[in-house]
Amino acid sequence: MKSEINKNKVIGQRGVGLVELLIAVTLTVLIGAVMLEFYISQHNQFLVQEGISDMQQNARFAMDEITRNIRIAGYGLTGSPSITVGSDTLKIYYKNGSNVDSIVYYISRANPLHPNLMKKIGSSTAQVYAENIDSLKFSQNGKLVNVRIVAREDTKDDHFTGDKYRRRILSSNVKVRNNI
Repeated sequence: MKSEINKNKVIGQRGVGLVELLIAVTLTVLIGAVMLEFYISQHNQFLVQEGISDMQQNARFAMDEITRNIRIAGYGLTGSPSITVGSDTLKIYYKNGSNVDSIVYYISRANPLHPNLMKKIGSSTAQVYAENIDSLKFSQNGKLVNVRIVAREDTKDDHFTGDKYRRRILSSNVKVRNNI
């Protein structure tokens, strides 16, 4: 009797068939591919947002510095200009102790793939102040100086139109507080 029970148990049980196994493997592969595609898409979006954030941070940092220095232009000076505005160059004069000193801002295109905002204080060598600043424009109307900064991403994005770089523009009007 024992052998009949065991025989019936074995005969009544079925294993996983080949068709069922193939369906399970196919579904697993499809779900895995969809999840991988979603992950890659989200990762690429994260990288784009990180590039945009860096670009905006560089532009804001540069704008804050330039506007702060325009406001102090001419401090301690009498009878001399406090600021010289070119279309893409700005020179700010101020009194540093007993000496008159200057700060110059301009764009360097030494590396055409990565234009940089340069800052030169007095007779020292110019230093990179902000990276990937595409253009810098200044205009003056009396005591009001308009500053326009165009920042761009560090790397090209093949999914973006034009020259493949994303750009952000910051513009600000700053009043020179001291003499002109």
